[in-house]
Amino acid sequence: MTASEVISQIEAAWRDVPYPGDDHISTPASVDDDGITAYFRGTTWRDHQPADLRAQSSAFSFFAPEAFHYWLPAFMIAAIEDPGAADVVVQRIPWSLTDGRPSAQLSLFSPAQREAVVAYLRFQIERFGDDSWDEREALRVLQQET
Repeated sequence: MTASEVISQIEAAWRDVPYPGDDHISTPASVDDDGITAYFRGTTWRDHQPADLRAQSSAFSFFAPEAFHYWLPAFMIAAIEDPGAADVVVQRIPWSLTDGRPSAQLSLFSPAQREAVVAYLRFQIERFGDDSWDEREALRVLQQET
């Protein structure tokens, strides 16, 4: 798949996902969410530049499951469009799917969204040509959940 095909698949899969609400951006246990709630409050997943998302990459540690589900396409698209500016986001995406918390997050994903994430991971594996454990493990987790 080409970059534009993967992006189109992501956009189609998330087209109708509603905003999670201001109270569902960071987990309730987060005393200090590193400014994540303030940055993402009132935005859509379409409102972000790769460098801005790179600066907010700690969101993967603080996002509530609904927020992770809602803003993941922004991070994936940023990592495809400009992996240099997205920087650590490229590694954080597969890590976020394999860090021991994915079942609550993945339960929100539709089959089309899971397929889009799989397409994203395969694209990144082909693009970077490395055999990343996190990407391979994320693929395994996603395919096991389907």
